[in-house]
Amino acid sequence: MSVTTEHHDDGLLIITLNDPERRNPIGHERRKALRARLSEAEADPTVRAVVLTGAGGHFSAGGDVREQKDRSICEHRERFALIKDLVGRMARFSKPLVAGVEGWAAGGGFSLALACPTVVASRNARFVASFTKVGLMPDMGLFATLPARVGPARARRLLLTGRVIDAPEALTLGVVDELTDPGDAARLAGVLALEEAKTAPMPRQFIVDWFARDLGAALDYEQTLQPALVNSADAAEGRAAFAEKRPPRFRGC
Repeated sequence: MSVTTEHHDDGLLIITLNDPERRNPIGHERRKALRARLSEAEADPTVRAVVLTGAGGHFSAGGDVREQKDRSICEHRERFALIKDLVGRMARFSKPLVAGVEGWAAGGGFSLALACPTVVASRNARFVASFTKVGLMPDMGLFATLPARVGPARARRLLLTGRVIDAPEALTLGVVDELTDPGDAARLAGVLALEEAKTAPMPRQFIVDWFARDLGAALDYEQTLQPALVNSADAAEGRAAFAEKRPPRFRGC
């Protein structure tokens, strides 16, 4: 399965993106599976806290480029409706939700990690908002979640340049909350999640709701504009350049 779960006796549920050969890309079917696992966890009284991580030493390489192709705007908007539901659910999750990041969290993988209210990363983790390199703008809520962590000016520069952030800088900037040794991110994420689970659930829910207050506007913006970008000539060139391992030649159309 591309999304697997492991339920511990202490009430911790570990959800793993499990396509290690491809560095756990986040395609449409995987987003649906992740939403289903989170919905089940929210309804299960034996689950006290959740960790989201990736298999094979990486969190996620981002969106599945093989799925990014011309579709009708209506089809694209429907796919982004799923993203809106998934990311909104994560940011306002009723139980502690912590990302455990090893290796790469790139593009949509970066967005997915920051949709979790708490992020733990190993010292070998790397983060990049690589959307513009394939002719797209950020999505999966990154317009809201990144500025909330690093401030608008720094977020703007990171989104425009698409430069790689290593784990120590990510901690300094506030992209992540804790660093740990390679291979230990999921374990520490679980410790923090269960510690948070000891707090009163109602005040906790009000707190996470407040800090997710700008997310809806960002997701609406993405759902309106990203479908047109996915269908653009520049996005097609970005996908071709990615597949051919060459610099893209964008034309602004």
